[in-house]
Amino acid sequence: MDTEARADLLRASLQSCYVIERARANLQQQWSGDFDRDAERTNKRADRLARLLSDRDFRVPEEVVEPHTAWFAGFCGAAPADVPLGAAVLHNFGKWANAYAGPYLGGDFDDFRSLGVEHTRVDLDVRFMNEEEAFLPEQKLPDARRFVIFTDIHIGSGREDYARAAVADINELAPEFVLIPGDITDDGELEQFRAAKAIFDELACPYFVVMGNHDAVQRSTREPTGTRFYAEVFGSEPRDHVVEFDGLQIALVDSTDPTASPFPDWDIARGRMGEGIAAGVDSGALSPGQAEALAARLDPSRPVLLVQHHELHPFPGFPPVRFALREEDASEELDVLGSHNLIGLVAGHTHRSAVLDVGVRGVKQLEIPSIKDWPHTFAVGGVSDDGVQIAVKQISNRDLVWNSAKGMPPLMNGFMLGPLANLNYTFSL
Repeated sequence: MDTEARADLLRASLQSCYVIERARANLQQQWSGDFDRDAERTNKRADRLARLLSDRDFRVPEEVVEPHTAWFAGFCGAAPADVPLGAAVLHNFGKWANAYAGPYLGGDFDDFRSLGVEHTRVDLDVRFMNEEEAFLPEQKLPDARRFVIFTDIHIGSGREDYARAAVADINELAPEFVLIPGDITDDGELEQFRAAKAIFDELACPYFVVMGNHDAVQRSTREPTGTRFYAEVFGSEPRDHVVEFDGLQIALVDSTDPTASPFPDWDIARGRMGEGIAAGVDSGALSPGQAEALAARLDPSRPVLLVQHHELHPFPGFPPVRFALREEDASEELDVLGSHNLIGLVAGHTHRSAVLDVGVRGVKQLEIPSIKDWPHTFAVGGVSDDGVQIAVKQISNRDLVWNSAKGMPPLMNGFMLGPLANLNYTFSL
């Protein structure tokens, strides 16, 4: 752990710890009964984290607590007996603050950790996802002209078969182009960039690619080699793209921070820091002048849809705040597009489905699941009289989907498709 981490990265990390603890306490209070004792202890932990933020002159992001509580309720259950393992998982998420805030708590850390040791248990039979749960209902796809958003491919993770299956399905749909908003590799290695391009080249239409956080830094060296590898493989440096489609301007934005993470990876399944070192930071950033340059390329009188890897702040999923485009860059992006006809934003990065309002103007943000993880999807877009439709489509290879899903507990359904899920969303024009 780098205790001298860059201020904005440390701020987002400590803010995420606070939001997680306060939201856990809220859900424990909602569960009540024996969980009231858990809530009291967890609130004490959140109070200590609020003081830590204040001591460092970091804002306490109260606006994220309520939506993150709803996220936890969708994942772990609105009642303690709703979801097998839900109570244990809610407790396990307390280890996030132990790991990431612990080094900054000084002599208070032992007391902070001890407050989270005890927890109420709920014994339920554990089962795995069944076939009915593994396959998504078919969504009505846009008619006529189409484009595709194909995100979080993670070549090098052992899921290349899923990417190839998606390419085959995309070619059958015959879109006019494909947008690929990042995490094309798992570890930012040169051979993974090359393997990704070989798969993309099987597409029967033009495609546009920007990098994600997994692409920016080479994991084996922790060097910021992503821009160089991208240029070597794709023939140009990564940049923002503006693509015209049926009267719509689609801006594919490179939101990647080309910095090695100061924090270790998190193993979400085990509730602990992973054994490997982190590569690129999980939050996003824009380069100086990037937002203004993008705004200058766009016609303010015509509708604009943003597509990028990172969500905008405030982000209430997991980890809250920290996983989004950093706060100042998100504000700048929305500010410079304030005089434009911005209809919304589509993001990857989270590997989940969600729709929420972001920014002071309540811009609609749609998160779409990844091809790498269940439910193994890409998104199909089109324009109609109603607006810009984005429909999530699961790959048609049922064997691949079932091989991935059959060992998963059902609570993972709530992680990927929680209360904010929307598999067929239309942005109003």
